[in-house]
Amino acid sequence: MTVEVMAADLTRPADLALVRDRVATDAGLGLLVNCAGLGPLGPSLDSPAELYDGMLDLNVRALQTLTFAAARAFVGRGGGAIVNVSSAVALIPERFNAGYAAQKAFVLALTQGLAAEIGGKGVRLQALLPGVTRTEFFDRVGADIGQIPPEMIMEAGDLVAAAFAGLDAGETVTICSLPDIADWQAVEAARFRLGPNLFHRVPAGR
Repeated sequence: MTVEVMAADLTRPADLALVRDRVATDAGLGLLVNCAGLGPLGPSLDSPAELYDGMLDLNVRALQTLTFAAARAFVGRGGGAIVNVSSAVALIPERFNAGYAAQKAFVLALTQGLAAEIGGKGVRLQALLPGVTRTEFFDRVGADIGQIPPEMIMEAGDLVAAAFAGLDAGETVTICSLPDIADWQAVEAARFRLGPNLFHRVPAGR
């Protein structure tokens, strides 16, 4: 196996364009994993607006750009897979920084929506929703992972193994620490039951 390191700051348009073009044109690429991310800890209003601008550039704009570039290339070749790292906080925005949770909810919605659009064209899409994972993330935001109960912290290797098991199983959404997948299936079933009543001419009573 040949490994090539391509250094890029995905918050910079020029760097993002270089990676986008590589993803779009490299015929040997069959898997894209969007795992670059940035996020603060603590209340949303305690962080400066400039931080959220950078988060949007990385967590949303760059991820969408690379996802679409890979999706177009993979559809053209009739195969490929895209893994977008969201977060468990996409489902519980009340429990974490609101800005970060909202951006991770975007990743979940983008992946689910695009999977519905192109899933029948040989391209697999997966939104990965990790909880607390032992990575450099906490060091970079100045947080002490030691303050989190050990039973809540997943090792990175275990997360990766669970992610690829979910991808192989055809899961569009993989919540690695969820013991019973039926819980997520119930959430999805309830969501789809809303569909017929979301588009009416007359407002519902209150």
